[in-house]
This record gives sequence, structure tokens and C-alpha cells, in this order.
Amino acid sequence: MSSGAEKRPRDEDKEDLSKFLNYFPVNLDGQPPSKKKRVQDGFSEGRVFCDKWRALQYAKREEHLLSKYTRNRPTIQRVRKDISKDGWKANHPSPEDIVAKWQPPKRKTVESDPKILNNIQKQKWSGLTIKDFGGTKGEGVVATKPFLKGSILCDYHGRIITAAEGQEIQKTIDDQKCYLFFFNDLCIDAKTFPCECHPDKETLGMKINHSKKHANAKPVHSKMQFTDGTKDIILFKAIKDICIDEEIKFNYGVNRKSYGGEGQDLEWLED
Repeated sequence: MSSGAEKRPRDEDKEDLSKFLNYFPVNLDGQPPSKKKRVQDGFSEGRVFCDKWRALQYAKREEHLLSKYTRNRPTIQRVRKDISKDGWKANHPSPEDIVAKWQPPKRKTVESDPKILNNIQKQKWSGLTIKDFGGTKGEGVVATKPFLKGSILCDYHGRIITAAEGQEIQKTIDDQKCYLFFFNDLCIDAKTFPCECHPDKETLGMKINHSKKHANAKPVHSKMQFTDGTKDIILFKAIKDICIDEEIKFNYGVNRKSYGGEGQDLEWLED
């Protein structure tokens, strides 16, 4: 019993550590205080508190690195480059550890992530390109870098209108692929090219082809937190690992009401 009690941190030890961290705050780029500095400020010349300081800095650096890669898993080379750019020579996780610890972004993280918000606003999505497959298939979207399951690929971009407005537009369109995406009581009209807000760009989401059997992405409705307010956005998320040169596909028939609505000839959705 007495042995176990001796191993527990004493209250005064906790107070001293708290005081130590107030004197020498942990940050990403600093160094722990030298032995001389510790003694001058009334602390023990021992290394116990310095070791705790380094452990806290290590954790901060790990969190900092992981926060850079919310959209998709980084490569070892990318993490190594970022560590070098930060100027860290020691006391940081290895690139391999960061890649291994990466996890797909959670919904709340995605909805306020500045990089994803910037990608939506500028319509600049790295790792994807439009490819012309020729023949009856036409254009589609392929990956130019690998994406891990759970990664955010791009958005389905267009003006937000009411579902009723979308249904009225639908009545005037002969093309089955009318690029109207219905969700809740709203609809994304991506049929107009170029889009009103990006007249010089060909948006990727509307070019993603259908596959019922080989889909590797799915649409997700998100409430994105822009500086000028919350906006409804449809994001495409990888539902499996995606390789370089692999075509991005999603199942239009997951909910036929969501793509083109009812009353159309949707047999092509079975492909």
C-alpha cells in the first residue's frame, strides 16, 4: 500500500509543474529552459519538468501536423517537407507516425475546415482532373494522387435553389443527366456551364460518372461554416481507398429522387 502511494504525484509536485509551465510556456518552436535558467528562476536543476515540457511539445507538434491534412492522408514525403519547413530538428513525430495516425476527417471538422472552405470558394481541388474517355462515355473525373477512404474529394458545385424550382427546371430538360441534385427541400443546379460564381472554371463534381457496382465515392450533405454564414454544400467523400489514375464514380441510384427526380427513364442507373 505504501509503495503504491509513493508513486502517486504529490499535490506540491503538480503545483510546481504548473508553476514551471507558467514560467516556461510550451510552444511549437521553442526550447525547454536550460539548467542555468531553471535554477535562476527557483526550480530544481533536475530534468523531470523539462522532460514533461518536451512531451507536451511533442504532442502539440503531432496535433499541429495532423491538423494540416484534414482533407486526405498525406504522403511521407509531404510530412517530411512540412517538418523541414517548420524548422524542427528534434522532438517531433516521424513522418511515418503521422501518416499512420491520420484518420478521415469528422463531419464537424470538415464543416469548418479552412482549406476545404477555400477549395469550395476557389474551386481548386488538388488530386483530381477531368479526362475525356471518348465514345459514348465522354468525360469523367480521375484521381492524380491516392485518396484514403474517408477523404474529401470535391464538392457538387452549383447554385442553391428550392426543390420546387428544381422540379420546374426538370420539366423543361430533355437530357436525363440534368445535373439537378435534390436534398431535403433544396436542390443544387449544376446544369449551367460555366457556373455564375466561377465563369472561368469547369467544376469537377458534375463530371463524376455513375457506377452502381463500382462506386468509390458518395455525396454527403454538409453545413459549411463560411465567414459570411452557413451554406448547404454537397461534398463527395471516398468510400474506399482510391488509387492514382482511378476514375471517381458514385451511385446516382442510391436515391433516385436525388438525381433528376422521379418520372424519368433511369435505366442507365443500373450500369
